[in-house]
Amino acid sequence: MFKNLPTFFLSLLLFANLIGCSPKLNKYENLLDGIKAQPEYLVLHRDSVRVRILGMIPLQSLPTGTSLILYPEYQYGNSFLRLGRFVLEKEEASSSGQSESRIDQAIIFPYLEGMESGSLVLQAELEREGSRYALPEKNIAQGLNTSPLLARMGQITPDEPISPIGLYMTSDLSGINPVDLRVFTIPFKLGTDQLESQNLPSALVNLLKRGEQGKVIRRIRVIGLVSPENQELADPNLSRKRAVHLKGVLTEQKLVKADQIEVDYRNKDWFDFRMLIGDFPGLNPTQIEEYYTVILEKTDFESQLRKMRQLKTYNIVNREVFPKLRGAKIEVELEDKNLSGSRMASKDLSVVKEGNSLEGYTVEHLIYMAQSSNQLDHKEAIYSRLVDIFPTESSYNNLGVVYLNAAQRELDLGLRRELIEKSDWMFRKSLEINKSSIAWHNLGRALILKGEYFNAYLAISEASGMEAGEGSETLMINEGLRGALDIINGDYKLATIRLVKSKENEVNFFNKGLAYFLAGDLQSALISFEESVQANREYGYGFYGLAMIAAVTGDKAMLFENLGKAIERSEFLKDRALLDVLFFPYHQEEGFRMLFD
Repeated sequence: MFKNLPTFFLSLLLFANLIGCSPKLNKYENLLDGIKAQPEYLVLHRDSVRVRILGMIPLQSLPTGTSLILYPEYQYGNSFLRLGRFVLEKEEASSSGQSESRIDQAIIFPYLEGMESGSLVLQAELEREGSRYALPEKNIAQGLNTSPLLARMGQITPDEPISPIGLYMTSDLSGINPVDLRVFTIPFKLGTDQLESQNLPSALVNLLKRGEQGKVIRRIRVIGLVSPENQELADPNLSRKRAVHLKGVLTEQKLVKADQIEVDYRNKDWFDFRMLIGDFPGLNPTQIEEYYTVILEKTDFESQLRKMRQLKTYNIVNREVFPKLRGAKIEVELEDKNLSGSRMASKDLSVVKEGNSLEGYTVEHLIYMAQSSNQLDHKEAIYSRLVDIFPTESSYNNLGVVYLNAAQRELDLGLRRELIEKSDWMFRKSLEINKSSIAWHNLGRALILKGEYFNAYLAISEASGMEAGEGSETLMINEGLRGALDIINGDYKLATIRLVKSKENEVNFFNKGLAYFLAGDLQSALISFEESVQANREYGYGFYGLAMIAAVTGDKAMLFENLGKAIERSEFLKDRALLDVLFFPYHQEEGFRMLFD
């Protein structure tokens, strides 16, 4: 115990020296009262925060040889960021004849997640003859305006729908038809619902019994017809009776079950006649056109028939064409097994996924299946095989788009990063084969998800540069994305120019309003936010934008109304509203508090 006495007495002497030689400390606790931050509410600009600390400090009250050390820091959550160190000496002030020392320091510090609810604090110490005394800290700025981060670029928030992002390269597969139609006309006796023959066409019977290789029957439809002959028109229900009778024949012969047959009929209708007359070799084109002219007249069926009877060729048509309408049609729809969506969900997907032989599947079939499917796992399986067997700019690009959207839905951050990297690689492979605006756009999307906004902007600018036409769909999509990035980059006026050229939807309208708001054009911002609301009233961001305008203009009624609508539609916006510095002045208002009760 006595071994520590010398140290104790030495400390006591130093403390007494500080008390005796230093000023009365309590009188300096208000030394920082003249210091403030500009702006009072800090504002995010690009990826950093800029602020000026300025004011006057009365150094004349300090003893000569005393230093004032200032430590500005930004405190947020359980963290803080020290922003430098400034030292003011009493000797400097007194030697220049000044009674006060002016501070004007510009500070730039990086934005970090969570800073929106923080505060800028000034720490200070007095130092004299090696001893220091801490002054009470001063809060000089509360909160950070992060409105630019509201720009929408496909971000995922927990309570909002996940929209698809990225552009697929589509192939022209007009030569591939997944559905074939087989049509059989069954003749009936004039004016009756009795078949001319009880024997159905052998091709129809074989089709219904055995089907066709590689195809499956998807639909069977029986359509009753009636010809414009007097004996046929005498019974207004004849076409319906023929359809019902033919359905009964099919079921009686056990060719198909009753519940698999759709029944329809046409009465006093020229549809089938128009098909027949167009291919009828007994008339020349001019004579055929006369019948089309009558059919297209806006009169009733009886009037049209009377006019036809006046045509010179009517007897030929009455004798050779009308009798072909005494009957019913059987339409059999056949679907290609390899192109069937239901098949793709089971057997075909297994074949593609497990790396089995693709015999019977052409590249066109695989592309068609991928383009037709709405499920990401189906698309991934097919495009992965296409990259192996037929690597093209489109197969690489499209697999990249699949990975991009899979990343949007992945909760595991490690797997999400892996999917984004894979998409990035696929788009670069596509660009190696051919520089296309679509692949550049998608690469920009991947870079946005990686947080590489500068490189993303370059990629999307490349995409826009390759689109010459003002009305290009890809160009409008690019300009919307570039406008959002301009907001993040702090180029608000440029963002408005981009977004005027973008597709008209609730997201781009909101981003345009945000750009106008940040540029100080509140009237244009108001119009754009209202357009966002009109485009989709379930999209809360348009209402949030209107609340922002109401907050800065002091319109409490509009603020509470629109903010209420915004937070009803989005939990993300509800959480943000409590931290948004624009709404700080209204936190004690009853109307504001009621929104969050």
